[in-house]
Amino acid sequence: MILTILLVWGGLVASVVLLQVLSVPSDEETKAAQEAIEAQQALRDQKERYEAYRI
Repeated sequence: MILTILLVWGGLVASVVLLQVLSVPSDEETKAAQEAIEAQQALRDQKERYEAYRI
């Protein structure tokens, strides 16, 4: 029983520490990442259209 309490307490402490260590991206970082994803998707779409046109 004591072991269970210690394990639960340790898990709670570890999760709080990780929440403090791992930073949440700012709005600017989120926007930049989303733009990069959209640009990459646009390139894939262009490549697929080009491949379909070539065949």
